[in-house]
Amino acid sequence: MYRIIEKRSSGKTRQLMTLAKENNGIFICSNPDAMRYKAHAYGLVGFDIISYNDYVNHDYDDGKPLFIDELESFAKSVAGINKLVGYSLTSED
Repeated sequence: MYRIIEKRSSGKTRQLMTLAKENNGIFICSNPDAMRYKAHAYGLVGFDIISYNDYVNHDYDDGKPLFIDELESFAKSVAGINKLVGYSLTSED
């Protein structure tokens, strides 16, 4: 599994988009229109970009790998923004 954990404005989204494109995957994010614009500016085309809601509603090609932008925002979106108050994460070596 790929994990991109870096500071704000460090290129995380671009890295994740590149991985989605290279792996014929689906990029899942909060604002697909803005991310399509950003991907185009990066010269990254030819991969699917969908919203968190599209994922929850299962409105995507189930056979492709998934790449989730801003995992914490995704979790809040799925659980309900005011309901998710904590989580744990295991660091794999």
